[in-house]
Amino acid sequence: MVGRPPILLAAAHRLLFLTGAMNLLLLMLWWAVTLFDLHIHPIGLPMPDVPVLLLHAPAMLYLLLPPFIFGFLLTVFPRWAGYPDLVARQYAPVGIAFGSASILGWTGLMTATPPLLLFGFAVAAIGWLFALWHLLAVLRMERRDRKPPTWHAWSTFAALAFGFAGLVLVIDFLIRRDANAYLWATRIGTFGFMAPVFMTVAHRMIPFFAGSIIENYVRWRPYWILAALWGLLLLHLALNLGDLQDWQWITALALMGLTGLMLWRWWPRAPAPGLLQVLILGFAWAPIGFALIVVNNLTAVAGLSGDLGRAPVHALYVGMAGSLIIAMVTRVTQGHSGRPLEMPRVAWIAFWGIQASALARIIAGIRGEHGHWLFLAALIWTALVAPWVLRQSRIYCAPRVDGRPG
Repeated sequence: MVGRPPILLAAAHRLLFLTGAMNLLLLMLWWAVTLFDLHIHPIGLPMPDVPVLLLHAPAMLYLLLPPFIFGFLLTVFPRWAGYPDLVARQYAPVGIAFGSASILGWTGLMTATPPLLLFGFAVAAIGWLFALWHLLAVLRMERRDRKPPTWHAWSTFAALAFGFAGLVLVIDFLIRRDANAYLWATRIGTFGFMAPVFMTVAHRMIPFFAGSIIENYVRWRPYWILAALWGLLLLHLALNLGDLQDWQWITALALMGLTGLMLWRWWPRAPAPGLLQVLILGFAWAPIGFALIVVNNLTAVAGLSGDLGRAPVHALYVGMAGSLIIAMVTRVTQGHSGRPLEMPRVAWIAFWGIQASALARIIAGIRGEHGHWLFLAALIWTALVAPWVLRQSRIYCAPRVDGRPG
């Protein structure tokens, strides 16, 4: 036990990825048990004064995702801009803050104690601000040294700023119980934070990785794509936040076409290793999710039956974000622990478990948010992701296998 704290702080991703991995399992385990209590068989779970169904989205958006996102960005951000890696005094407080926030969040959710959950979100906000400060310092150095803008860094930083605003709104909701704060927090978290982060990282990572392993692969990643994504996502968000939801099918249709174009241009025309396959297949959920938004919106506008419920956004939440977490975190972990860049068996199990969970969640939405399908989606996620979480956790708590530092 004596050697573990230094190991966990030996690289920016270690403690944050460990926290994210535990969130991936424990938050979904809490959700599966809650759904079982609500829809399958009452087991007497304590229920908070805040409707438990309203705690799910904030927990997933602002406790589960950020440790993975910051673990990745604190590692690659300075490298993208051509600067040395961050040191422990810069990234350790972020990892400690999110680790503490997650423990508070798990305890608050499992004991139905909203003040503990509120405290967890507040601690996460402190870690979030600390990370933004150090990432902004990298961007300021870039400006100071008159380097060309690193657009992927600026894009992800903008998404993190939106995410912080959403997190503040979650805290406001838990304090004042303001329904508008909740709606703004979840919608900003989806289209201002989660979607642009994963799409920007995919824009950077997929062509780079594919070009380094597939002969004659064209690394297609024009910057106008990032600008178009941001413009459409912000317009879609504005329609969601305003009273113009009937028109969001237009932006969703455009986003479906744009992400479909990205998928087609990135798709390898030659055999590809597993780590690239899961990146591509994970991103394929983006056009699927926006297509479902189009169908759902037009159905509602036309007054037809067949509401898809929350299925469209869960194609993005579970399908795209969940798949890309498994793909990107596995790749970073393999490389930064001195292991081969390949998909271990447990990573494949987790990846296909995410696909099955996403399909079950979509079926639940199609069937009127059917409780049994909701529980099945959470159960599949929990059971099939657990072996991957355990393997990843052991890696983060052990030295690199090649003996190198980090």
